[in-house]
Amino acid sequence: MTTLALQSRCDRDDRHWSFRRLVLNLINGFREAQAISYRYAQLSHLSDAELTKLGMRREDLPRIALNGRA
Repeated sequence: MTTLALQSRCDRDDRHWSFRRLVLNLINGFREAQAISYRYAQLSHLSDAELTKLGMRREDLPRIALNGRA
């Protein structure tokens, strides 16, 4: 095989892997967004009294849903 043929094959493999990585990143991002949305929905249904028992304020729910309790 010539050097040109080897280079061409490597370029195709790199593009194929780059596309796979892009698709996997999109899928993982979608899953993460779903998990954040689910956490927010669960917390937003709690009353202010229930949130206070958990040491949370309603204003903090978006941050807590995104980052978790810190």
